[in-house]
Amino acid sequence: MRELIKKLTPKPLIELYKKGRYIWIRILFRIFHLFPIKKNRIVFCNVWGYGDNARYVVEELVKQREGQEIFFITNHPEQAGNVAGIHFLKTNSMAAIQALATARVWVDNNRKEPYITKRKGQYYIQLWHGGLALKKIEGDCAEHLGEAYINNARRDSAMTDLYVSNGEFCTNMYRRAFFYEGEIIECGTPRNDAFIKGNLEKAASVKRSLSIDLETKIVLYAPTYRDGSEVSAYQFDFEQVRKAMEARFGGEFVMIVRMHPLVSALGDVLEYGDKILNGSHYPDMYELMLASDVLITDYSNTMFEFSMMKRPVFLYASDFTMYKKERGFYFDYYTLPYKIAADSEELIQCIVRFDEEEYQKELNRFFDTVNLKESGKAAEVVVQRILEKVK
Repeated sequence: MRELIKKLTPKPLIELYKKGRYIWIRILFRIFHLFPIKKNRIVFCNVWGYGDNARYVVEELVKQREGQEIFFITNHPEQAGNVAGIHFLKTNSMAAIQALATARVWVDNNRKEPYITKRKGQYYIQLWHGGLALKKIEGDCAEHLGEAYINNARRDSAMTDLYVSNGEFCTNMYRRAFFYEGEIIECGTPRNDAFIKGNLEKAASVKRSLSIDLETKIVLYAPTYRDGSEVSAYQFDFEQVRKAMEARFGGEFVMIVRMHPLVSALGDVLEYGDKILNGSHYPDMYELMLASDVLITDYSNTMFEFSMMKRPVFLYASDFTMYKKERGFYFDYYTLPYKIAADSEELIQCIVRFDEEEYQKELNRFFDTVNLKESGKAAEVVVQRILEKVK
């Protein structure tokens, strides 16, 4: 209903509503800036829900907590459930504004909105919601993002005290694309820690929650988003591809389709069956990845993260020419260590002809070129910095 109202409401009215709403938020921030900073208060933010890098850092912090007051701000606090030691708040609520205005440490997965201003005595850690990237981001594709977005990105980077990187490639990208000159630590990506260390118990838990037999294998299809509501670029013959997985890798497979959070509603439009499951509303993408045996994606950086587990990745790119023109890439797509298909039949052939030895060799070569530094302890390193600041 909310989306329908948005479509039917004239754009000038929507903009007027937003401006009025943001003015009140700015006023509230000013008021709460009169309150003292609470040295033991830490606020995490992830607009899409309880997940991504922020989740894995906050859970590590809860293990080590020493009297800290921990808040997690998101658009969907109701999806988080009850997690001991964490107070969940709705984005832009009065409680969320007060928490941000009076916290000693901010930890964020996304850019902060223009009406959010840091005050003296606050420390801001930017985890970002990516790592190794195929698609160009922020300052490297400024012409596609608009002046307002880039101006806010510069403002946000100027407030930031620390970025967290997983290697030389990301560090250079953050400095250039994020207009950032401050401190960067190369300790890895918190959401990837489980991939490096392995977590069989969590993988089994994910399968049980989805009513999937523990012996059944999973192929995860997780494409990135496109503008608009057209679904053709996401579609291929799911059932035949699933069968090809069984033929090549053995055992029984189910396929989980996981759309990007920005277009998760499109996941409800696709056709499913007993062995083709809709995972677009599963709360944590990285739990699904941990439980999966094979990944199919297109231009998402999940290809790099999933393959850190040395598991097979296939790329389905039916709209490559158009997508590259719209976004631009950091790497030559056809030199990546993953087999690429433009239609269902080509994807099936990539699967049945998959060469494990060749894949592992190409994977190691690629990771060497970007000087990857995933330690499996990124969340611990970030928590140590947080505790230093609150003490």
